[in-house]
Amino acid sequence: MVFYAYVTGLNPTNQYWTYRYTIVFASRAVADEWWRAVSTSAVGKFASSVQRVNAQFYTHDVTQADAADSLITAGVANQFFGKMFFTSICDQNGLESMSIVPSFDSVDHISGQSFFIRSNVSPYEYWYCPMQETKSVYVSRTERTRFRVSRDKEGTAGTVMIGSDEIIITLTAVNWSINIAAESGKVMVSNTPMSGLKFGDFLSKFAVGTNLYMGGKSLDMKELFYTEHGEEWSLLELLSFDITKGSIGLLVGINIGI
Repeated sequence: MVFYAYVTGLNPTNQYWTYRYTIVFASRAVADEWWRAVSTSAVGKFASSVQRVNAQFYTHDVTQADAADSLITAGVANQFFGKMFFTSICDQNGLESMSIVPSFDSVDHISGQSFFIRSNVSPYEYWYCPMQETKSVYVSRTERTRFRVSRDKEGTAGTVMIGSDEIIITLTAVNWSINIAAESGKVMVSNTPMSGLKFGDFLSKFAVGTNLYMGGKSLDMKELFYTEHGEEWSLLELLSFDITKGSIGLLVGINIGI
C-alpha cells in the first residue's frame, strides 16, 4: 500500500511556504528505508539537511540540500528512484496545487521501544508469554505480553528499524529474549537471543499452530513457530479497553508489511 509524507523547507526568511513537497512512497517500508539511506549518507549535506519529525513529516534546509535531490544524487538514495516521488506543494503565490495526504495512526518502529505483537490474519490474537512453568511463547485472544524490539547493534537505540536490520526481541519484565527451539521451530524465550533474526521476519517467518487443550478444555492458546512460510504481524504501542463492550481494541498500530 502506498504511503505518504510531507516535507517542508526551513528557509530562515520564508520558512512556512518554500520547498514544500508531498512524498509518495511505494510502501511504508520504502519510506523507512529511504530515511535510513538519507540519514546515514556519506554525502553529509543531506544527512544534515533532512530531518525526520515523524513517519509522515520531514523538514529540510535547502541551503544545504533539497530532499527531492536525494533521488538523483549518487551516494544518497538514487536506488529508490521509481519507488517514490516528490510533488511540489503550492507556494505563497499559489502557483501549485496543495494536496492533503491520508493520515495514518502509525506506530514508529523505533529501536528500543516496547510493543504488543498482533496477527494481521486474526487481529484479536497476540503474542503471549506466561512466564510460569514454561518459557514458550504462545498466541492468545485473551492474554498478551509486551515485548521490547531493538536493533542488534550498539548505538542504534532510537533509530527507525527497517526490514534488513538484525533485531533482538526481549520481554520488558524479565531479561529473556526470543529464541527458537532447534528441532521443533517453536518460539520460546531464553537467556540467549536468537542470532540472525531480522525485522523483516515479522512479514512471513512466524506461524500459528492449532489450539492447545488440557483435560478436553481449550486453553485459548496456540503455539507459535518460526518457519519459512509464516504470516504477517503488526507492532502496536497501546491498547484501549471498551467497558461497554468488554473488549480490548487497537488504539495505535500499523502493519509492518510492504
